[in-house]
Amino acid sequence: MHKMSVRLATAGLALTLLGTTAWAAPANASALPAVPPSAPSLNQIAGYPRQNVLPVWPDNPADASIPIGVIPYDEIAPKLNALQATSDRVSARVAGKSSGGYDLYAVTVTAPETRGEARQQEEWKRLIEDEPVRARTDRKLLAGYKTPLFVNANIHGNEWEGTDAALRVIEEFATSTDPEVAQLLQRNRLIFNVTSNPDGRVAGTRANDAGYDLNRDLTIVSQPETNLIRELTIDTKPIITLDLHGYVSPTLLHPSTPPHNVNNEYDLFIKHALPNALAIEEDLRGLGYAETQRARIPFRDDAPGVWDDFPPIYVPSFALLQSSIPYTIEAPLNPRGTNLTPEERIRRSGINTDVHEVAIKTSLRYIQDNRAELLHDQAEVYRRGWAGEPLRDIPDGYVPGWGPEDNYNTVFPRAYVIPTGAGQRSEPAAARLVDLLIGSGGRVWQAKHDFRAEGRSYPAGSYVVDLHQPKRGLVNSLLEPGIDLTDRVNDLYAGPAAWSQGLTWGATVDTLWDQLPKVQLTRAYDGVAEGTLPPASADLRLNLQDAADLLVVNSLIRKGLRVYRLADGSVVVPATPASRPLLKEEVRKHGVTFERAPARWQGTRLDEIVVGYLGSVEARDTLAALGFPTRAVTATTLASTLTDEVDVLLVASNLNVATLTAANRAALDAFLARGGGVVGLGTAGANFGNATSLLSVTATAGPSLASGVANVVNQGGPVTSDASPHAFISQPVWFTNLGTGVTVEQSYAADPLLAGWWATSGANGQAAAANRASVVRSVSSGGNGVVLIGTNPTFRLHPKGLQAQLGRALLWAAQPTP
Repeated sequence: MHKMSVRLATAGLALTLLGTTAWAAPANASALPAVPPSAPSLNQIAGYPRQNVLPVWPDNPADASIPIGVIPYDEIAPKLNALQATSDRVSARVAGKSSGGYDLYAVTVTAPETRGEARQQEEWKRLIEDEPVRARTDRKLLAGYKTPLFVNANIHGNEWEGTDAALRVIEEFATSTDPEVAQLLQRNRLIFNVTSNPDGRVAGTRANDAGYDLNRDLTIVSQPETNLIRELTIDTKPIITLDLHGYVSPTLLHPSTPPHNVNNEYDLFIKHALPNALAIEEDLRGLGYAETQRARIPFRDDAPGVWDDFPPIYVPSFALLQSSIPYTIEAPLNPRGTNLTPEERIRRSGINTDVHEVAIKTSLRYIQDNRAELLHDQAEVYRRGWAGEPLRDIPDGYVPGWGPEDNYNTVFPRAYVIPTGAGQRSEPAAARLVDLLIGSGGRVWQAKHDFRAEGRSYPAGSYVVDLHQPKRGLVNSLLEPGIDLTDRVNDLYAGPAAWSQGLTWGATVDTLWDQLPKVQLTRAYDGVAEGTLPPASADLRLNLQDAADLLVVNSLIRKGLRVYRLADGSVVVPATPASRPLLKEEVRKHGVTFERAPARWQGTRLDEIVVGYLGSVEARDTLAALGFPTRAVTATTLASTLTDEVDVLLVASNLNVATLTAANRAALDAFLARGGGVVGLGTAGANFGNATSLLSVTATAGPSLASGVANVVNQGGPVTSDASPHAFISQPVWFTNLGTGVTVEQSYAADPLLAGWWATSGANGQAAAANRASVVRSVSSGGNGVVLIGTNPTFRLHPKGLQAQLGRALLWAAQPTP
């Protein structure tokens, strides 16, 4: 096991400080720091408290919290209202709505501040990021800045007790007459996301009402709850972030095992993360419970890959890229299950609440005891970014237990360019990616004039991402291809092992290694896709490269326009007087790019397509992003859901055809007999195609942990013409022994894995998948269009660059042509 023999004491832990060099501002004056327009101006900053009367929810006897012995959701707002009414230290607000419509509560606990004092705090907070050298030598800042602690509670709905611990701490600090508490609140702000998943809290589910694990969404931000977590993390700039979970016995405390995200300034993290974890462990012993006499600290106790912090999709790994010291805290005792007495549930939840309270208070004490160094090191992360310094080589023994297995790093390019115009494969994808970068705390600029860089020409308006910026690790983590982990670890806590929004979100992104473009830049605050519409006299072609393009196609068909699919999968809209205003509206709304259609084009007229889907919420929501009307289908509801209006069946989860009831099998047979199309994902789709004799293939799946960015070769056709040479995989699937009439549209490359984890050899390894089909299509003897996809276009709504391929497949399967 990793470092199992290492035993540390909090006192006396040696911290090796690595050398630093002076900070330098960007050479390009236009790249100097600027406050985004969305941030409040300093004269809009209000003092504290900032109190609001929270709406009270009706009593809900069915709340799953009640049997656990924790606070029901409907009692949270009254409790916070009462504390605000009696204490000037508590400020609560409804900061958003959950997927299921519940209020999300953000609470700040601090000593009262005048408007001027609050304005000064905001100035100092911005200074730490924008001018870190000046900030950490500013005596007034060092003496007066209120260091923030952020507590994110209950992100998994059926892991309740973080909320109760947060409320307990809020109440104690609001009402205490202890002078030490008063002094603590003079020097700190405590920010609480009281229940970040109220849907799951009430229902007793891990996921939110939309069906998503919110602790996998921080760099996708598909859910309103994660949007708030991201906002609070960025806006409050916490020194320490605590994400309160359950249930792992003994109590689990970050820091984590390798692999570590290659973009982190890990030396500045681990020197604090480890001693604070040890302090929490020691304070848990002080609770006196048998169940809290030891903790599990993965960095110290586990083998590489058992509980890693590699992908930035989790709250702690995202917060680490924001220059916070983050923790997952897994309380030890599971109060769920049917075999526990009511008394035992309450006992367990009480201990768990105590555990989370200790984590909050110990972390707050660590901030007080190490305040100057923590502020210095938070600013140091930003200074290194501004200066463009390489990541540090961290020596063995930097902290006890640090070894070669922990060293993960990357080389930062000088900049990225996200082109606009002819060099951009998808303007909507580019705008979406820019919005993600900015919304995640990164900085993006736009060129005021045409320019050249590293042999390529770019038009004015192209986005330039200067990597000399404070949160370069976050930005680079989103844009770089990633690394191949295969030879370094044989285990991962969870995928993805690579993500690269720069390669998998559908936009063209160019890497500049040597220099920042020599062009005047202005700060950009959102991505804009203006779209293109040629003159009215021309028939217009739309190349389907993004979900936005499919939205437009489906919208135009519903509005009665004639839309034709060409052999390469693109579509043509004939020029008519009626079409022009509708096309202008779609271009304005979605930023898509039309071009003149080829002369003497020929195509298949498209009808509106209704998709029945067999699969998860990811399939449901990807189809919604593409604009298809849908019907949910299950093995037990085929007779009632696979009706005449369904044109295509998306098979995204297993359907055992052999075990269907007579009525459900009859409905499936009727669908196929009338020529219904089928698009299948992974082995589930292939198994369905074989079982229904629509085609003959052998599907092989990679290891369950295999995930990342794959190299693919596109053969062209209605599904993959002009597709990216990169695809996202999560347990990749490839197709062999192709039957008569099966056409390969895409294959894995000779070297299938660009970044991620995938065993190289064996029947399920990369070598077995090399040059094998990843996308195939066929027309059955009965005229059914069938497409099988072995990559993963729906994974957690992440691989947005593959969504258009799924849309193209559906259009073709509904109305196949040879």
